[in-house]
Amino acid sequence: MQKYLTNSIATYGTGQSSGKRLFKVTSGQYAGRVVALIQISPTAIALTYADYPYNNWSSVTSIISDCDDYPFDAVMDSDNNIYLVYTLFSERDLVVRKLTYINGSWSAGSLNTIYNGDDNYYPSITIQSDGRLWVSWSRLVSTLYYAHAKYSDDEGVTWMSGSADDGFDVSSGDTSAYSKTLVMGAYVYVIYTLGGTKICYRRKHTDAELFDDETDIAAGTGFDSAFDAAVSSDNRLSVVFDYGKISYREFDGESWGGLYDIDENGGDFPQVIFYNNNPYVIYLSDFGNDQVRILFSRKSDGTFSTPTLLDSGKTVFYAVLCYNAIAAGYENLTAAAANDTTGDIYHTDSGALIAEKGDALYVGLSSKFNYLKIVLSTAGSGGVVSWQYYNGTDWINFTPSGGNYSFSDGEKELLLWSDYFSMPGDWQKNSIEGEELYWLRAVVSTSFTIDPIGSQISAISNAKAIVLMET
Repeated sequence: MQKYLTNSIATYGTGQSSGKRLFKVTSGQYAGRVVALIQISPTAIALTYADYPYNNWSSVTSIISDCDDYPFDAVMDSDNNIYLVYTLFSERDLVVRKLTYINGSWSAGSLNTIYNGDDNYYPSITIQSDGRLWVSWSRLVSTLYYAHAKYSDDEGVTWMSGSADDGFDVSSGDTSAYSKTLVMGAYVYVIYTLGGTKICYRRKHTDAELFDDETDIAAGTGFDSAFDAAVSSDNRLSVVFDYGKISYREFDGESWGGLYDIDENGGDFPQVIFYNNNPYVIYLSDFGNDQVRILFSRKSDGTFSTPTLLDSGKTVFYAVLCYNAIAAGYENLTAAAANDTTGDIYHTDSGALIAEKGDALYVGLSSKFNYLKIVLSTAGSGGVVSWQYYNGTDWINFTPSGGNYSFSDGEKELLLWSDYFSMPGDWQKNSIEGEELYWLRAVVSTSFTIDPIGSQISAISNAKAIVLMET
């Protein structure tokens, strides 16, 4: 399922790897309702929700208008209330608001300050079974960042001894600090990266006064906010991170297992989630030319599977054909379209991708798709194309959601339809040159004065982030 919700002009519209934005109502009349939180501008956070099958969402409504342009985090309690923690605009205090759940919707309560000293960023919030809220965050003092943690026993109104209390000093100061806090058993864990050189953790037992000493999970270079952690129902703590490669470790409460390298090529925005107590790692993988694939790997029987596409509609095309009207012939350019070699997508009879009236570019996949990435070595000029899909009987004209592109830009991210729900229901597979696929074609209706020549064409979008549902 892919559904367009709204645009965002915030720097961190979907936050960072360790943050959560998507929750499901667990009980009552609206059980199963999913709610999404989105930072839609540098100062505003909005909310929208939907019921199964999640194709119709409520209007995107701003609920917070005083945040700074930095990531927020949220957690849902057993009564479906949401606690939203963020950096306050201008003062950069760390604050929280309770979004009270009533009759299927949420309303923002009063502002409560967690800490009002120095500048505060990158919060992470979790909740214990007894209702105690925990927040960890990065506190900037002069030029150094420190990871801190605090708790509240009154639904976020008061945090330890008050807003001037900086809580627990989790880490020493360094050039960067990003953290995530979560609960496993009788312990609160704060997992954090520090100075780009390591990922580590400290934990505190419910009955203890202080956190245990720092323990390294992994060390090296390149550690930043690109990590995540999750707890299974059988109390295993998993951590995934990127430090030049996507790697994973797991903790059973007593000892850490070995380090698994899932992708030696690295990635971005890694996320981990348990399904039937098996960890799934989902992350972004750079394909080049602003094309980013969403991959996943599953651990089973002690090994991780080979990373696989999460979305079959975001990949290289199974077939790319150029049709030359004068020669009345197709040329298969599938391999050329998939690589990034400059200027290798053209029909040999015309020396162009498309040129004269009646020429056409065909792209096909076994799944429906809503996006094109087009890189040209020579941009076209003077020509006009018509975009068409096949409905089982005829080729149907449509205007792409991103505008009627006629190969005039050297590089184009072309949104065909805003999301998967918007794709035409009558789009059918068709057999062309022996390939039974969902085809789109761009047919020349006005000949070009400068003929376009292609370098790369795919259905891989420029994904920036992944948000998994908090369970």
